[in-house]
Amino acid sequence: MFYFGTNLKMNQTPAEASVFVAQLSQYQTASGAPATQLWVIPSYTNLTTVADTCAHAGIWLGAQNMHWEDDGAYTGEISAVQLKACGANLVMLGHAERRTLFGETDENVNRKVLAAARHQLRILLCVGETAAEKQRDTGQAYVTRQLEIALAGLADPREVLVLYEPVWSIGTAGVPADLADVAEAFANIRRTLHQQFGAAGDGVPILYGGSVNAQNCGAYAHLPECAGLGVGRAAWQAESFINVLQHALRV
Repeated sequence: MFYFGTNLKMNQTPAEASVFVAQLSQYQTASGAPATQLWVIPSYTNLTTVADTCAHAGIWLGAQNMHWEDDGAYTGEISAVQLKACGANLVMLGHAERRTLFGETDENVNRKVLAAARHQLRILLCVGETAAEKQRDTGQAYVTRQLEIALAGLADPREVLVLYEPVWSIGTAGVPADLADVAEAFANIRRTLHQQFGAAGDGVPILYGGSVNAQNCGAYAHLPECAGLGVGRAAWQAESFINVLQHALRV
């Protein structure tokens, strides 16, 4: 299975999201590619608008974050219970922007992972080293720590996907990561997952994200251990989403 999708961040109105997902649905239906699992992660305000279309097309619908409590006095937050009621079946946790801009800790990511698992939400866990860690040559240890803490106490990792996104490679100023570096990071992630979960850890899909576009996606997609791609602004229009996907699947 090849997992391919995008985090739309703080973009698209409900009307725009509806058109976007409808076009992806039409492509998915026409392409008949059973070995490809698409996913989209819109703003919370757009979840209910696109939920039915995603469900009918078999596209996973994700949320960009969630709180670890089911309810309570947490102004501005959203719970797993509410996400599922909106039609979400996936949640992205630990995104670099949540960590760097909003002070999210590994320990809080772990609370969210356990809450998501309790409510049978698929988990897209984001990990990746900062530029400072990369320069100090401690990036692999940094990612290992993120994984070990985020997944601590999880009994079964079957609903987890790991999205490796080097922090220095995402955003408008990001640069594509060297293929050899990504391969090394994937090997470290797989090794860490095996140490935590044994044989079950060997089946956790590992995806790459970070300045992915139509020109470089194929190289990343065909790295050993790469089970898919998370694409940013290069996939925020349906036409470009499909274009990058087709290039990634091209052997």
